[in-house]
Amino acid sequence: MKTGNNILLGAIYIRESTEKQDKGFSPDNQERMIREYATKHNIKIVEVYKDLLSGASAEKRIDFLRMINDAEKHNFDIILVYHTSRFARNIKEARQYKTLLREKLKIDVESVTQPMGDWRKPSAFLQEGINELFDAYYSKQLSAWMRDSLAEKKKQGYQCGNPPFGYYKKKVGYDEEMGRPIYEKKWLINKSASVWVKFIHERYATGNYSMADICKILNDKGVRTLKGNPFTYSSVKENLCNKVYLGDIGSRRSGYLDIKGKHPPIIPQELYNKALGILQERRGNFGRPVAQHRFYLLQGMLYCYSCVLKAKKDKLQLKLEPKMYCETHLWDKREGYFYGCKFKRENQGCSQSDVNCTVIDKQVLKLMESLELPEDVIKKTLDKLRDLFKGSKIKNIDLDTLSRLKKQKEKLNFIFMNTEQLTHQEYLDKLQGIDTQLEKFKSLDKIPIAKQSQKQYFLKLAETFLKDFKKFWNLKGLDNEERRAWIKMAIKKIWVKDERVIGIEPRDDFKPLFVSLKKVIGQSPSATPYHSFRSGTGPSQQFYRFCGGIFD
Repeated sequence: MKTGNNILLGAIYIRESTEKQDKGFSPDNQERMIREYATKHNIKIVEVYKDLLSGASAEKRIDFLRMINDAEKHNFDIILVYHTSRFARNIKEARQYKTLLREKLKIDVESVTQPMGDWRKPSAFLQEGINELFDAYYSKQLSAWMRDSLAEKKKQGYQCGNPPFGYYKKKVGYDEEMGRPIYEKKWLINKSASVWVKFIHERYATGNYSMADICKILNDKGVRTLKGNPFTYSSVKENLCNKVYLGDIGSRRSGYLDIKGKHPPIIPQELYNKALGILQERRGNFGRPVAQHRFYLLQGMLYCYSCVLKAKKDKLQLKLEPKMYCETHLWDKREGYFYGCKFKRENQGCSQSDVNCTVIDKQVLKLMESLELPEDVIKKTLDKLRDLFKGSKIKNIDLDTLSRLKKQKEKLNFIFMNTEQLTHQEYLDKLQGIDTQLEKFKSLDKIPIAKQSQKQYFLKLAETFLKDFKKFWNLKGLDNEERRAWIKMAIKKIWVKDERVIGIEPRDDFKPLFVSLKKVIGQSPSATPYHSFRSGTGPSQQFYRFCGGIFD
């Protein structure tokens, strides 16, 4: 867009480079030179964009992106830069954005120190391309020099970058030209922080603490990371894996040898190896002890209602459902089994305390005992059983279970032979459990085709159990694994607040079971506090009353 008297509206774009990179490219010098050029060429400056970051790509330059956005609104006719390298040193980025500005938006980009005339002319196109090529070459050459410099520094035993938690650099002066402090090359031990570095390794090396346990202890004592944040999995794991604490200069890339550093070590090699060994054993389990000996009845089904209430109070949208995890706590060599809120463990401010597994399990088991099957469900189930008996053997009823167990055994053998997920003892324990269940089916091979009397007896027994679910639920032969399978088959989600189960979300096929509960009135069993809160389809308080009534 042009104004009267052929005056162009222009924008200035400035990008900083350090003095050591480009002499004379300071932001003030760039702006002064550009304004002088604009005055001589009848260009009225309407906006100045500055990115005071060296070496950033276009997508990371905030003012650059703001300038492109304003260009799409046609706020100016031309963009002035001090040098082609100030617009972009990457050839692909330079071509991409200049094509957008010039050909689509009809906005020119001009370097005041490298005038080329009309960009449409072949000679101008060639000259600009050569300049951009040299800019890209210089950028790559500078990166190579920097890598060589850092590699040499490492060979001398000095670390690159800022020291981690447990170390610090001593300030020895101030660089007036660069405008930043000067520090000693050698890292020194921070006595107060190094105590906690040792604490992390010593506790984890015992094998009795998870990373979550260590995070909780550190955060409860008010210990914070270098950035002042609470400890998380990643910060604890970084401490456990970092070879810097051995006095070495390591590399995360394979093929690089560790170098003995100039800085003093904080922990001994033996302690580091022991803690790291436990971490590798727990790989894939977020650093937590794998509680193979513990069976959690409601694992994967519990959700925290306190998080929903907090989100509602703070007027926030939950991106993920607040699931609860299972964990074993250890006090004085005694184990306790708990369900805890995942959001609270990740320091997201939930008020839900860890609750003993037995407390929640009993409430859900009590609910299952009170289920009453509707007459139509009982009739459909018995009809299905009669159809299965027609011309079949009794053992055919269990063909699906038998097939499933055989597949489980094949999968277990494959995992043990081809991965390191299971120890030999874990493999034998799981194999024995599957073989025990398979033994039950071997005896069925000796049973002939069921006689009519056997069929009638079986159907009568099934009808008795269906009409009295509590009797079936309390059978001595029904183990916890089978009860858990029944619960998972009928219930999709269980919502917990403090030490109470306040709501359940049945699976669609089993909603009639929960409607039959006499205490459940006034609300569809498909409601959940999470869905109700996010979608606004119904007040969460109504759901709370509905679910709370189950266990009153």
